[in-house]
Amino acid sequence: MPRRSPSRKMSLTGFKRCFEKPTNLGEGPVGLTLLQMSLPAIGMMLLNTLFFLVDTIFISWLGELQTASVSLTFAVIIALFALLEGVAGGTTALVGRNLGRGDISVASKVAFSGLSLGYILSACFIPMLFPRISAALFNQLGASENAEILAMSYSYNMWLPLTAPLIAYTFISNSIFRSQGNTVTPFVAMGMSNVVNGILDPIFIFVFDWGVGGAGAATFVARVFAVIYIRHKMKRNPQISFPILLLPKKSLTAYWRQIVAIGMPVALATGSIALGFGAVNRVLASLGHHAVAAWMLGIRVEDFYFTVAMGVSTALTPFLAFNYGRRDLPRMMEGLKSAAFIAGTAMTVIGTVIFIYPHVFLGLFNPSERVLDLASRSIRISMLAYPIIIVQFTIGSLFIATGNSIFATATQLVRSLLSRIPAVYFFAWWLGERGIWWFQPFSLVFGGIVTWYGYLYVIKKIRKDFAEQLSNREACP
Repeated sequence: MPRRSPSRKMSLTGFKRCFEKPTNLGEGPVGLTLLQMSLPAIGMMLLNTLFFLVDTIFISWLGELQTASVSLTFAVIIALFALLEGVAGGTTALVGRNLGRGDISVASKVAFSGLSLGYILSACFIPMLFPRISAALFNQLGASENAEILAMSYSYNMWLPLTAPLIAYTFISNSIFRSQGNTVTPFVAMGMSNVVNGILDPIFIFVFDWGVGGAGAATFVARVFAVIYIRHKMKRNPQISFPILLLPKKSLTAYWRQIVAIGMPVALATGSIALGFGAVNRVLASLGHHAVAAWMLGIRVEDFYFTVAMGVSTALTPFLAFNYGRRDLPRMMEGLKSAAFIAGTAMTVIGTVIFIYPHVFLGLFNPSERVLDLASRSIRISMLAYPIIIVQFTIGSLFIATGNSIFATATQLVRSLLSRIPAVYFFAWWLGERGIWWFQPFSLVFGGIVTWYGYLYVIKKIRKDFAEQLSNREACP
């Protein structure tokens, strides 16, 4: 039996150690640093998209009622993710800043506060365990007293209160790892969770005959595996480490206000996306179910395109927060340029392929010719303004990292609600189902304008703050 040479074994081990080693956010080439952080982050975003896509595919095999019942639950899931993304965003910014200042003690306290706040918000979903409360909520979301849909919605969503604390732990833990330049651990955890979910979905749904509830159970077990892996890695974390369970202490609330001040605008921005989608769906429904189906299929394809910008943004936020804490504006500016280049290059390549061959990707959903045509138009028209998306995600990281997330919220509100809703009504009236899709680039342009003015304000503010701090230090004996 052939044996591997010692040199080959050592090279593989060295590569693995290099890949897993946390990136130094304050030193080294900026472009290489962000690329090293962005690749696992993009992979994690892709896996996160696949997680929900796999659930949808298996549930769709059960029938239209089952698919409809789970579709209603997405609003609740988005609400949970919005809250936890807000906490994670605020925690990332504060931890990154304090690590940049070299204050590990405060960074650790912020991490504990973030985790405790995540657990508190997760507890808000406990009422979903009770069928009457669940039925009342899903009736408001469109179940219309349909007993079958209500029963299946409850069967799927009853797992959410049990899964919510696990998601909270992974969200906050991942923010801590990213703040220290480690995007590999979150990626591996999400990959493990996807594998477990993909294996258990068909077993629980079809073999055990648990129906849509089986998908919820598979998600719960998959999240348990992710938490176990993350906790294992957390024990070996050199700077910040916290357990799964926290003892109630008053000190845990010390940084709640600061985390909420940064994170709540992020949560509101995510929530506005759901409201905007709802408004668009109502207008599209007036044009017929083909338009609605085309919009949803277009979104599915575009989700994979957005994972690049989202992944780079996820890596950029802790990088900017760390160097903001170090008062290193030149490195921050170089980080913004490098992130825009990385995201722009990757998204141009992917976007060009999707723009030319949208039918290849849409064919995975087996749409009718009419839906395929409309979805292709939706994707192509929307992509004309996608360079603005790169700018919004990149500058949005600056807003969050520096505690100016209110500008990210303003951008999202203008894009998702204030410009998108009037635009979708206007283009539906003017151009009908074949031209309504122009509402996308229209709203993106307005959102981009808000982003740019916010960027100019924040950079001016940072320059002034850094200059004043430097002046004060020089004035001190």
